[in-house]
Amino acid sequence: MTLARYSAIDLYMQTETHRVIRNFFGPGKPLGRLIDGWWLGLCIGVRKGQRLPLPSVDQRTKFIDGSIFNSDPWRVTHLELLALSKEGDGVLKDPRRVVALATEYANFGLEYLGNECLLQAEPRLSVLNRLDLTTIAAD
Repeated sequence: MTLARYSAIDLYMQTETHRVIRNFFGPGKPLGRLIDGWWLGLCIGVRKGQRLPLPSVDQRTKFIDGSIFNSDPWRVTHLELLALSKEGDGVLKDPRRVVALATEYANFGLEYLGNECLLQAEPRLSVLNRLDLTTIAAD
């Protein structure tokens, strides 16, 4: 694993999803940082086995640059393990594909978060209640 290969890859999400969820991040909000929300979305997408492709350039928003992988190197290990399990060892030669695969899962999970949790009257409780593994059953 070479972190430098990942640090040049920016992370994006659907612009509409970004508009909805950005209001739920920060001090006193249900989620701390956008990257943590993206990661939660990734986990939800993987759990449900659902992906949404990254939309065209005009319908996506960059929310963080790849330097996050330098400060949180464990993320690269997890992304590579996910990619390896889904596409085999050849994918590890292409860090952009590894991140793209994770982004597809995160897109689904972020949309789920926005629709099912964050737009509720008590988003913090909704996130906690909806993230019970019995309510996020794999499809």
